[in-house]
Amino acid sequence: MLVLFETAAGYAIFKVLDEQKLQQVDCLWKEFETPEKANKIVKLKHFEKFQDTTEALAGNVDKCLLW
Repeated sequence: MLVLFETAAGYAIFKVLDEQKLQQVDCLWKEFETPEKANKIVKLKHFEKFQDTTEALAGNVDKCLLW
């Protein structure tokens, strides 16, 4: 499973390594308390930085994501 995460700086695509952890939504935040714990659940596959504020506000997703 892939997860898309958007920030003000750009967007990231993560591969989920442990889908079982995602099913426990009540305490999911605990699995991301530290970078070490997060690395056991997701792995960064790609990060695309926005070129400027206009691009960030436009909400356009790169065409390479539209399979």
